[in-house]
Amino acid sequence: MSGKSGDRGDDARGARRRRLRAGEIVVNPKPLRHVDLYGSAGRLEALYRELQDPAGIAVVCHPLTSEGGTLHNKVVFRAARGLEAANVATLRFNFRGAGVSGGRFEGGEGEQEDVAAAITWARKKHPDIKLFVGGFSFGSWVASRVACETPAVDAIFLIGTPVNKYDFGYLRHCERPMLFVHGTHDEHGDVGKLETLVQEVRNAESVTITGADHFFTKQLEALEETMRTWAEEVLEQ
Repeated sequence: MSGKSGDRGDDARGARRRRLRAGEIVVNPKPLRHVDLYGSAGRLEALYRELQDPAGIAVVCHPLTSEGGTLHNKVVFRAARGLEAANVATLRFNFRGAGVSGGRFEGGEGEQEDVAAAITWARKKHPDIKLFVGGFSFGSWVASRVACETPAVDAIFLIGTPVNKYDFGYLRHCERPMLFVHGTHDEHGDVGKLETLVQEVRNAESVTITGADHFFTKQLEALEETMRTWAEEVLEQ
């Protein structure tokens, strides 16, 4: 459930100036910056997209490390780009065992500590703006487990939620604003099962993208726009 890696041209595409539809805010991203996070596995490789005057900061987690998932995954990149268009700075990082991050893959347990380290970094960097935390596939599971237990987190997003593989029942006790984005042809997340979960989670909404598979093939623009729109709504609350 890792998807294909690829945010080639990250800076060239992401650094372009965007004028948001809702208001006259001009988002003028600074170049991506490599940063190091530190946790129980040692150094974690990360990319931080700083904005001139961000209204929020988002931690975006990648899919399954054991299947090639990294911070450069195309879904992770496009989700981050949508958030940036809503004036939300982004932090993408490699879990332990991915890329040049220290440690080894631990199936989701140790990775929760990695998410906690990323949240700590983001909140220290931006103590007074809204903090979004989420991810794609495996990343959505790990990120949301930590986010639900972290008071500093203001909103949670789950993309390509793999309800066929992991138990997401803990979300029923989470009251933060929450977004689920999934495709009608997601092979790792039965739409009916996911919609049942969404109905049981407080303050949750879902967006179903018709025809999209798990990796949002040919539907990445729709994913990006969904993230932008939702983030703008959360920032207005």
